[in-house]
Amino acid sequence: MKIVFIVNDLLAQRCVKRIREFIEHGYEVEVYGYYRTEFEFPHLDDVKLNIIGEFDNTISYASRLKIMYNSIRGIVDQYKDGVVYYLFQLDVALAFRACLRSYKYIYEESDMSHTYISNRLIRSILERLNKKVITDSLLTVFTSEGFLKYHFGNKTIPNAEIVTNRLATSILHIEGHEKIKHEKLRIGFVGALRYNSTLNFIDVFCRNFPDYEFHIFGSLSNSYSDKIDELRKYENCIFHGRFKNPDDLPKIYSKIDMVLSTYDAEHENVRYAEPNKLYEAIYFETPIIVSKNTFLSEKVEKLGVGYSIDALNDIEIVSFIKHDYKKNYDDKINSCKKIDKNSCLNINDRLFSRLKDLLK
Repeated sequence: MKIVFIVNDLLAQRCVKRIREFIEHGYEVEVYGYYRTEFEFPHLDDVKLNIIGEFDNTISYASRLKIMYNSIRGIVDQYKDGVVYYLFQLDVALAFRACLRSYKYIYEESDMSHTYISNRLIRSILERLNKKVITDSLLTVFTSEGFLKYHFGNKTIPNAEIVTNRLATSILHIEGHEKIKHEKLRIGFVGALRYNSTLNFIDVFCRNFPDYEFHIFGSLSNSYSDKIDELRKYENCIFHGRFKNPDDLPKIYSKIDMVLSTYDAEHENVRYAEPNKLYEAIYFETPIIVSKNTFLSEKVEKLGVGYSIDALNDIEIVSFIKHDYKKNYDDKINSCKKIDKNSCLNINDRLFSRLKDLLK
């Protein structure tokens, strides 16, 4: 059985990991997708990428759908029977279904991007269409249980599968690094720097605590270039550039005492998401800092592995660094230690067992 992936962002690690999972499970794959022009041109050594379009984050949702419709229409004509499409995200799914409804597809939602649209009517229409995409799919993969709850509440959806975005199992074959003990506090950000709450936390931290350090590992969004450039004035704000995931993660986490994973919680997508940083933090026994009033904060507090704050509140950030985190920091680390490390790994036997039955 051939799986034809159509990916809305070829640089997204969650997409890359899923594609490689299918290859590891013996599936023949073809990969088509789009890249965001604000980041580096996508390339993978072990997977051929067929780039069928490009756009930046300023493009409207409608314009993006038009680009996708025109390019996806050319893909479906290449294949007859014997293939199943794997569609990442609602925009790809809508464009695909507009081209050809009769083909079987698996749908993955790892980001509810339609919830960012300000027009309530359009957002409501897209939500109804999203539910239709889900119910008509062969199987829908959610990377957060929060997304399923957002769409359907406590209703049981038989063709849904929760597959959180955890660490690649290849981490088991990468040399570990002992935690480096520092006299000064070191907080790190690991990923794509692109949220106001993250940038504000870093600015407040570096400005008010010059004896402490903030380390940034990962890509930088052109959309926030001015704010990112402002951070460069702080000597205690250190930029390390892009890194290789997961190869560099043990070394990165050995250098930091806490990891920052705050996002702009006024957006519904952020409030219901479950980022992979949670599992990285647990695996590398590094307490995580997340945004208040989110599905992620509920999980972090329940597990006891980190802290919830309002990262746009300067006074709260200062108080957290001065006093709050110190009260139970060791308890957070111990909570991480108690959690089975295998639960942090991208081992999805249940998903592939279901697919084996579905794709017979």
